[in-house]
Amino acid sequence: MGIVAGAVVFSALAFTTEPATAAKKVKVTSNVPISAVKVSTQNAALTGKNQIYTKAGVLKGAKQVTSKKQLKKLTTSTRSKDFFNVYRVATTNKKQVYYKVVSFEGKWRGWIYGGKVKGLYRGGIKATQTTKALNLSDDVRNAEFKLKNPGTAGADNTWQSIPWSSYHVKLKTKNSSAYADDTLRVTAARQLNRQYYGVYYYVLNDNHPEFNGWISQNALTKVEKPAPTPTPEPAPTPTPTPAPTPAPQVVTNTVTNTVTKTVTVPAENPLTINYVVHPTTSGEDQASSDIVMKEYQKQYADALADLTKNPNAAADKLAALGNDKDFLVGTDYYSTIRVSFDKVKNVVTINLGWDKLRQPVITGARDQKLYTGDPFDPKTGIELIDATGRWDSNPEERYKIDSDVNSYIAGTYHVVYTYTSYGITVSKTITVTVVK
Repeated sequence: MGIVAGAVVFSALAFTTEPATAAKKVKVTSNVPISAVKVSTQNAALTGKNQIYTKAGVLKGAKQVTSKKQLKKLTTSTRSKDFFNVYRVATTNKKQVYYKVVSFEGKWRGWIYGGKVKGLYRGGIKATQTTKALNLSDDVRNAEFKLKNPGTAGADNTWQSIPWSSYHVKLKTKNSSAYADDTLRVTAARQLNRQYYGVYYYVLNDNHPEFNGWISQNALTKVEKPAPTPTPEPAPTPTPTPAPTPAPQVVTNTVTNTVTKTVTVPAENPLTINYVVHPTTSGEDQASSDIVMKEYQKQYADALADLTKNPNAAADKLAALGNDKDFLVGTDYYSTIRVSFDKVKNVVTINLGWDKLRQPVITGARDQKLYTGDPFDPKTGIELIDATGRWDSNPEERYKIDSDVNSYIAGTYHVVYTYTSYGITVSKTITVTVVK
């Protein structure tokens, strides 16, 4: 009887202590805002491989937020509202990475497994682009527009970012009636990748820069310019002495990442240089945009000075100003350059779209154990992510492997991977053990 009782007591103790022991096996060792990690974007889509939980799925008490049916629906959704925003990241002592996400419309929120590399979306989510850039025709770029129906409707006002291109996008203006008579210029165009596939223009309002922002192309109407009336040539007049060239004026709109520099040149030929400086992903960062613009002005100082001295040749200066080229701002930013010239208005627009650079990543490199005679290729399974957060599909010139592995002789060997992207170099060493 005593033995039986003892067995019962032992069994009860074993039963009550097992959950506590299991709970200690996996624990969260880090939980920080996503801003503390270098990621290519906070916009993500579900892959359908993992569920969303109330907390990391490996933790005791974690409950599913989504059912299998709901997860499938979100994974195959064509609604922009079913994209997700990533706003926290947690890691466990088992090197598992979880991300806290919320759908753009705010209906779904929780933690989802994201692989084993912090900042690199895997598992249940993948990085996504919610919009795509469109080429602007000269007809649009050189035209003037007005609002079709100014008022309080969201479609007739400007936005900080394109609606449903990211989480909690906000209006710039709530009533556009005050701008009904203003002319607008279009400097960029993007299209939603889901749902309505709407096209949005980034517009500049020279009279009221607080209106600068994204607006639906359907909210604008083109201003038709009257044909010029020919006038008789005036009689020759003495050439007046040109007035001294005033110092350049710089006007910065701190709300929009748009900087306009007006340069007045001699011979009654005013030339305007507009800088449109913006991150290529959603969100605004005026301080970073200022840094990128100043670095551009430094690197292209000679070309800008030549443009100011010879404004009549502006149309021929676009290549010298870096059109369709890229440039680096140290190891912090990478920017593309797009330059256009409006002959009618004598306006040069320099569009600088930048990304923050981050640490490149070498994935798939891990310690290995081989038996003598086993084949070994150090390139197998290796993938590279460049400093802009994109997969590097052609890294040969930037990628180096040093290996002393001889799989026919037992011993301990090493492989060193070195990868340089946009001036940032990372390396990773693995150990390869060959046994008989």
